[in-house]
Amino acid sequence: MGSWTPVPCQCCLSPTIQSLAAIQLRHAVKPEAKRWLISRLEGRKKDGGARLLVHPGEDDDGSMILLSITPYSLLRGTEVLGLAKLDHSGSMRAFSYNNRASFPNAEKTEEFLTLAERQFLVKHEADSIRVRDEEYVPGYPKLRLYPGQPIVRCLQKYGIIEKFYPLHDEQQLRPLTQEWYKGLHLYSQPIDVVCAYFGVSVAFYFSFLGFFSVSLIPMALFGVAYYVFSLDFLDRHIIFAIFSVIWSTVTLELWKRHSAAAAYRWGTLQLKSQFEGPRGQYWGPLGINPITGRREPYYPSWKRKMRMLLASTPTVCAFLGLAVDGMVMFLYWERWAQGSYGTSSSILAPVWLLLPSITHTLYVELLNGIYKRVAIILTEWENHRVESAFQNHLTIKVLVFRFFNCFALLFYITFYMQDLPLLKKRLASLLIVSQVTNQFSECILPYLLHRLKLRKNNLKQRASEEQPLVDVVFTEGELPSYGGLFDDYMELFVQFGYASLFSCVYPLTAALLVLNNLMEIRTDALKVCKLHQKPFPCPASNIGVWQVAFETLGYFAVITNCFLISISPEVKELCRDTGVTPAISLLYAIGMEHVLIALKLVVAFAIPDEPSWVRLKLMQMDFSSWEALKRMEITQALATSEG
Repeated sequence: MGSWTPVPCQCCLSPTIQSLAAIQLRHAVKPEAKRWLISRLEGRKKDGGARLLVHPGEDDDGSMILLSITPYSLLRGTEVLGLAKLDHSGSMRAFSYNNRASFPNAEKTEEFLTLAERQFLVKHEADSIRVRDEEYVPGYPKLRLYPGQPIVRCLQKYGIIEKFYPLHDEQQLRPLTQEWYKGLHLYSQPIDVVCAYFGVSVAFYFSFLGFFSVSLIPMALFGVAYYVFSLDFLDRHIIFAIFSVIWSTVTLELWKRHSAAAAYRWGTLQLKSQFEGPRGQYWGPLGINPITGRREPYYPSWKRKMRMLLASTPTVCAFLGLAVDGMVMFLYWERWAQGSYGTSSSILAPVWLLLPSITHTLYVELLNGIYKRVAIILTEWENHRVESAFQNHLTIKVLVFRFFNCFALLFYITFYMQDLPLLKKRLASLLIVSQVTNQFSECILPYLLHRLKLRKNNLKQRASEEQPLVDVVFTEGELPSYGGLFDDYMELFVQFGYASLFSCVYPLTAALLVLNNLMEIRTDALKVCKLHQKPFPCPASNIGVWQVAFETLGYFAVITNCFLISISPEVKELCRDTGVTPAISLLYAIGMEHVLIALKLVVAFAIPDEPSWVRLKLMQMDFSSWEALKRMEITQALATSEG
């Protein structure tokens, strides 16, 4: 790799400019295409540019472009996105460029805005540039363009842009890693520092991971005490079932308050909604968008629905069938293992007894991974116009399948077989085997491969302070791209289900989850800091659709726990002693289920979603906005009357 050649560009005019993001082009990209992209990235807004600071690399044939942004563009972007910042009174309010004197350090953007906010604004500006009158990509006549098409996404689709990623800042990353993943902690993570470096969405995930893990501690302590002190005189089914129902409700309601306070502190509680343009992968014959008046691809919604009905739905059903096949295989194998264990005197008999459960757990994990890839392909093929629609359909597909694949067998054992010992055994296998496989596949294996690659390429020596900037940038680009938070939230979703649905059968569930999450925080932090490219920050006001998913599980928990109470040995014995028939016992369980659902609704209503001080601050922000708007209207009216 050659060293940088001095190139006259805007970002080279000052030695204090920090490179915030990198675009890596295809090898041997045509110089015309590179010059066209650079001209649009650094062009003026009125000419359709992004007004970014661009370092074009070694020469026209180079494949690397470094991006930064001017202070003016940063402040204007902060206003457009509706980010709130601290004013001189110490309150958060939406930033206004014309009123920037009211915000401390507004003239010092590196102090006023976090690294994550600056990198997000760079990406936002780069994504905003669109094709004007070009009919094809310069240098590539076969790659057709249309007016209004997002240039960066288009070039990514055509493979001209291979990678687009934000850059690490070692001076900020090093102390963060020392404090974050090199110590054992649940709730005391440096979440505000994580937010400033990686962005709000990543901070929300780790904050929820820590909050959820801490909320499990009371249940874990009681579960461990039950086993250690042999509290057999307590009916664990009734106690744990009622506790699980209340716990799931209170935890999620308190989390909403916690997340609202965090979103206010991070300035994203009242984000402005943004108009979404078509995805780069969206295709179809060109038509006129009635909203924007631009020419863009148009794909009829009825064709998309037909694809979903005739292709996506049967494929999802086919995978559900494979999940059912796995269940049937497990049940037959489990019955055979139980029969063989009773008649065998072999020393390996206990191992054979556990083998069906372990094998089925591995089958579940393998099927989850395959289905996720198929779901992405199907959702791409459905040709959704905007990114939010794509993500929503992908989430629904994966969520439905993962729920069925992970919980269907447990529900079958609970409601049909009513075999509590088998349910306990199956749950223990899922908790232990799936956690080990997840930790190995998500962190241990990537870490070993990363270390092997470092040793092979002798990159340890190249990581010294004398290493050229281009080598640092290329090294970060060689890392695998970060896959997002979807799988991480899905893992927590499954954990929440195990804890709220079935912990009364296996009281050590919460303890195992807490131990797992102690490692999960460290491994996920290592993954995002060292093992993958830094993800582009993304503002968020909460955890989004996952809040609804967790709350839905809470209602399933009521039904499941009430039924588990009705079939517990203690309740069955009580019913026999008092002459209560199974049908009457089931009616009592249904009545209890209605009472507990009503209790959940009362608790959810009684606990406000936002702390009182946050509601007060929001009203103050609204009042300030109205006052500023009235002053603007008065100023405009006076100017008009004087004219």
